[in-house]
Amino acid sequence: MRKSLRTAGIALLFFAGSLGITLLLAATLFGVPEADLGAVALLLVAVGGGVGLLALLLMRPAVLERIGGVRGQLVGVGLICSLLLVGMVLVGTRAMFLSEHDLSILLTMLLFAALLAVGFSLRGAAPMARRIERVREGTEQLANGELETELPVEGHDEIAGLSADFNRMAMALKEAAAREREMEGTRRDLIAAVSHDLRTPLASARALIEAVADGVAADPETETRYLSSARNELANLGRLVDDLFELAQIDAGGLRLELEEASLHDLISDTLASFRPQAERQSVRLVGEVSEGVDPVLMNPPKLQRVLYNLVSNALRHTPADGTVALRAEPDGEVVRVEVSDTGEGIAPDDLPRVFERSYKGEKSRTRRREDVAPGAGLGLAIARGLVEAHGGQISVESRPGHGSRFRFTLNRA
Repeated sequence: MRKSLRTAGIALLFFAGSLGITLLLAATLFGVPEADLGAVALLLVAVGGGVGLLALLLMRPAVLERIGGVRGQLVGVGLICSLLLVGMVLVGTRAMFLSEHDLSILLTMLLFAALLAVGFSLRGAAPMARRIERVREGTEQLANGELETELPVEGHDEIAGLSADFNRMAMALKEAAAREREMEGTRRDLIAAVSHDLRTPLASARALIEAVADGVAADPETETRYLSSARNELANLGRLVDDLFELAQIDAGGLRLELEEASLHDLISDTLASFRPQAERQSVRLVGEVSEGVDPVLMNPPKLQRVLYNLVSNALRHTPADGTVALRAEPDGEVVRVEVSDTGEGIAPDDLPRVFERSYKGEKSRTRRREDVAPGAGLGLAIARGLVEAHGGQISVESRPGHGSRFRFTLNRA
């Protein structure tokens, strides 16, 4: 109802404006006497209003849709407009008492003009209809999975804009499909890697516990050693399960950190102290450097501790004896830059873009395996990136084979 009233209001305003312009030009340009303007206005209101109302009724979408496609609708609009003109002229000539001869000549000319208008409407509708048909065919191809579909953008009208929007949509769908395939491949790799890493500690712990239960460990010392090894394997299994749970939270967008003002200096000191025994066993020098003015930092201490743990443990895993692992922090404007560097074998250039992907271990570039370091499932760096981004920071890596690696991330200062 509201839409109908709005349409009627616009039609009345248009009618009134057209009538005013016509009378103004009739008085100034056409030389119609002022005494006749009233009669002319009354004639235009009666004839134009009646025929215009009929034209509006015929040009409604519900009526035009019955004609057919775009060609038929455009030709229908042209024919209705021509009939409107013929109707107004016919009534007007009757009012002016033209002779039958003059009226027949005028009607013949109007009929010819109406037929020409229909022909021109067909000529103008044909290319427009072809362009719309191409869009329809492209949409059908896209719906059938042909993501390479691209439409030509011709002209600068609405159909050209629609074709350009279609091409952008097709490109977005193509990129989304590529990302989905990549994520599916990553998911399969993750499942394969995690399945292997879950099976290994489970098998080891089961074998050790069964050995103790079967009395293979004859003396208390051997039994204690077997149970200690089983406990370590179960601890590795627990860490892997924690990694999977945390990564699932990050991927689902469910990780919401409550940040607080805390001391990064203390957190780095605690991290270095926890890794120092392992570094001594590996004969690796562990260095910590915290510049003045770093504290306080906006962070979630347990989660940031996890980031530092993952980066330092990753550095120790790939640093040979007599090497160095350094943990540094310095202020830089509104942020703090934290760096974990090592003097290990480095990362190959082809592997650098993928080091933060889940389950990606970069076997070709970082192949060093230490017997005194627990193996990982390739989730540590992916978790570190998710936690740093949840803090509002960014993480990056620089590395050259044979020259070690530098992992850097930023945190917001309080």
